[in-house]
Amino acid sequence: MEIKEVKASAYLFLGSIGPAFESTTLGVGDKLALKAIAMAYGVSEEEVKKRYSKTGDLGDVAFELNRGEGKSLTIDEVFGKLKEIKKASGKGSQEEKTRLISRILQRASPGEGKYIVRIILGKLRLGFEDQFLLEAFSIAFTGDKKYTAKIKESYSVCTDIGELAESLAEYGPRALGRFSIKLGRPVRSMLAQRVKTFEELQERIPGKKAAEEKYDGERVQIHKDGNEIKAFSRRLENITAQYPDLVEAVRKGILADKIVLDGEIVAYVEGRKADGSTGEFYSFQRLMQRRRKYEVQKYTEICPVTVFFFDILYLEGNSLLRESYPKRRDLLEEHVKESENLRLARRIVTDNLEEIEYFFNDALEKRLEGIIIKSMGSNSIYEAGKRSWLWLKWKEEYAGGMRETFDLVIIGKYYGRGKRKGSFGALLCAILNEEKQRFETFTKVGTGFTEADAKEIDSLLSGHTISEAPKNVFIKSRMLPDIFLEPSVVIEVLGTEITKSPGHTAGQGEGDTGLALRFPRFLRIRYDKGPYDITTVKEVRNLKKGTSI
Repeated sequence: MEIKEVKASAYLFLGSIGPAFESTTLGVGDKLALKAIAMAYGVSEEEVKKRYSKTGDLGDVAFELNRGEGKSLTIDEVFGKLKEIKKASGKGSQEEKTRLISRILQRASPGEGKYIVRIILGKLRLGFEDQFLLEAFSIAFTGDKKYTAKIKESYSVCTDIGELAESLAEYGPRALGRFSIKLGRPVRSMLAQRVKTFEELQERIPGKKAAEEKYDGERVQIHKDGNEIKAFSRRLENITAQYPDLVEAVRKGILADKIVLDGEIVAYVEGRKADGSTGEFYSFQRLMQRRRKYEVQKYTEICPVTVFFFDILYLEGNSLLRESYPKRRDLLEEHVKESENLRLARRIVTDNLEEIEYFFNDALEKRLEGIIIKSMGSNSIYEAGKRSWLWLKWKEEYAGGMRETFDLVIIGKYYGRGKRKGSFGALLCAILNEEKQRFETFTKVGTGFTEADAKEIDSLLSGHTISEAPKNVFIKSRMLPDIFLEPSVVIEVLGTEITKSPGHTAGQGEGDTGLALRFPRFLRIRYDKGPYDITTVKEVRNLKKGTSI
């Protein structure tokens, strides 16, 4: 493979035509793809529908209908055609997309056609995502798996997997020192570790430390390049269009021409209340009303938001990722002009645990999630993409022996009965084994759902039903669900105890037993997290050391 094809190949392996932070949706649904398949192979749409109802996969239908007369396509040809399909817009665009898809399918072999259709529909189903591909890069471009960790570190800064692959193909291991933060290309968020006791905060970060309020909102990275402002989610999606009010506030209130800021968007209403407190925080679910393509202006008024900034990553051409947290905070305060929509995360700096506990209780009074403790040391750099011990989180659930929360991906449904007939009775959920790059079953969740929750979850899962267990899921026969699902939708679950289980596969060890979560209860859908952002086997094992949570 030539170097020029490596970049396109990296995107195509992930079923995309570009990095996550760019709009890569081709605008093709099942109905249009079905029509294009019928046109390509000279059969009726009814015939395609009939086969689709049996297989549940239009890629498989294309494979069945292809007579094997196509000529092998090149990567550049496929990639170029997919870009053409995306660009088709305006009047007559649907017909143009249908024609383009039909033409490329006529030239494709059966196997090529199958995967081209899947890529076009965003349902590639190879059973892996970007982290698995990074290990393949290490073997392919350095000849040794030992560079995998460094490649992952580079990918946390250069989040364009095609650009990373191209650079590795050209420079090998020397490419790993070439990347830095860049305007318009978000870095992966730094995350906080959890601790089991309040006293552990002092052990992990001795001496003076910062305690910041932890907000229940949507993590956002703001990039300002003159008048051009972009907002990226924790999943690296461009969410600028959903927050026009914040874009305007950033334009007026950020005192720098080129800057990258890290913060949290919160449903928040400014104003002093009778008890003397200022502003009111609302739930994450309310904030999610702003995650929409249509009626954006209407919901800007219905659900006002504020962004609370807590870090600065780039300033006037210089990366700040290697600077200490105290220096970054000073620069943040210097360049953010606070207003109704722009705030600095409230914090205290102290070495007194009692003061931190008081600050924590005050955060709970405001209905916040808790606090983040941050190191004030000279080594307190911004570790992009890492769950770092330089930041520690302490939430309400951790206090006083209360229960723990887990972010789990849904991989199956069990049929419902009674009031839930026609929906699900329980959901089979998994955690992530990072080492093996697979999802392992951890619990069945059947309580905590309102009717509205169940309806929304069913809607989100409707396009992810598959006929068998996904290749990247480790499941035992006794846990097989009634309906298999691609790992896609993430939910937050509350539980009381982690136990050994012969039925679940999470962190399976000796004796063929895994780990399981007891008394799980659904809390909310995590729209802001993808399947590879969930709770890991390593985290669960660390919690298990304490037996109960």
